[in-house]
Amino acid sequence: MSDESSKLSYALLILSDRLCAAVNNIPKTERAFINELRLRLGRGFSCTVSSKEYYITASGRLTYNYCDALTVTDADIKETIDKAFEGSFYSFHKELTQGYITAPGGNRVGFCGTAVLTPDRAARVENVKHISSVNIRIAREVIGCGEEVYMKTLQSGTGGLIIGGPPSSGKTTVLRDLCRLCGDRERVSVIDERGELSNSRNGIAMNDIGKKSDVFLSYGRYDAIMTAVRVMSPQIIIIDEIGAEDDLTALRYALCSGVKIIAATHCNDIDDLKKRPVVSKLIKQGAFGHAVILSSGVTPGRINGIYSL
Repeated sequence: MSDESSKLSYALLILSDRLCAAVNNIPKTERAFINELRLRLGRGFSCTVSSKEYYITASGRLTYNYCDALTVTDADIKETIDKAFEGSFYSFHKELTQGYITAPGGNRVGFCGTAVLTPDRAARVENVKHISSVNIRIAREVIGCGEEVYMKTLQSGTGGLIIGGPPSSGKTTVLRDLCRLCGDRERVSVIDERGELSNSRNGIAMNDIGKKSDVFLSYGRYDAIMTAVRVMSPQIIIIDEIGAEDDLTALRYALCSGVKIIAATHCNDIDDLKKRPVVSKLIKQGAFGHAVILSSGVTPGRINGIYSL
């Protein structure tokens, strides 16, 4: 089974039988490009293909016509969430409060509904009930999609790299391949908070992340980075979706320890990237030799621009 089909197959395993049947009825050539599967209670079952959202009919036809869509029921959502959490919400309290869980195969299952808040002043999310929407993001491993980025920015061995782009531009997909490319050459600590980079199961990475890579799975990013520098002596740290102040503190510690950083963050263009508070401070500190901006499209990792910092 190819990676393209296996990742989608993992996603189908958590769908209800009737939704799974509808996806399986989609022609194989179209299924290969599905990025997300979306369930909205009482509304049309849909998918995104190259940033465009289509409704899915019971016969597997993709359409813009809402009236033809297969309607998502409460049973569909409950079955999907139950399978994603492997039948035990209590075992994944952190994921429940954060609004997503990484399911088998590395696919991220995001959800929303009615938040149950803690009674203290912080009013943090303690639980989520009446889940009304689910988004399954297909975590495809695309071997080779990061090679151009690697050759043009990292092959010389000088400076780190920041990858930016809008949602569905392939940032995480490119990072996966950079784990492989860098991890075959240098010691890499993969900060894999959600399990999307390594797709680890029982301590074994299911994705090819390189022969010299060490995975910090489900750690908070601050703790993972600090621990990695102290105990694994990495030459490179690879981390997805930076942006919190804790990220800045830990990454500065890594920089001062001589560790190269490869990271990704959401942005629209290079100007938007430089306005991100944490990223701009790291740029000023010399953390990144280059910035790569990706654009949305059919092919993951399509480069919109490469900038020397």
